[in-house]
Amino acid sequence: MKKIPKKLWIPIVLVGVLFGGYLYFDKENVTVRVETASTGEKMVQVHEQQQKVESEFPFSMSENSVQQAIHNMSHQKVVANKKWGALPLTAERVKRLLKVVEANEKKYENADLYLKILRSWNMGNFDYVVINHNAIWSLQGGTVGKAVGAASPKEEIKFIQENFDVK
Repeated sequence: MKKIPKKLWIPIVLVGVLFGGYLYFDKENVTVRVETASTGEKMVQVHEQQQKVESEFPFSMSENSVQQAIHNMSHQKVVANKKWGALPLTAERVKRLLKVVEANEKKYENADLYLKILRSWNMGNFDYVVINHNAIWSLQGGTVGKAVGAASPKEEIKFIQENFDVK
């Protein structure tokens, strides 16, 4: 077996480091836009790559993982004195989680709650996001960090900028 010449080691290692860095730093690459709803209300829209979401939310997800994903996504839209965990609340994630829960409906004890939340979010309805957050928070035995209100678009954008790699 031939040895790799010393001159080639540096380019090989450099390519490996660059590729690994791209994979690492691209994991939360999201796009944010503020749009006006038909009601005239300002809404924050966040988007990301569908392929990444499918691998992040496999059909084999545990119920606890689904709960945590919904909980972490709701943090973007609520005001609470403490928030642990953050996941971009995107149309892509909501659609994927909805498919995952529908596929596991008989297996998940609280599937009805997850479906109600995700179907509402899938239609762009976040009127009950505080109730949604607190329902999941309660299922998880929450004692600190209860949502006390809905975030304004300005508060939501600030949360997104502080927690995600945005374009």
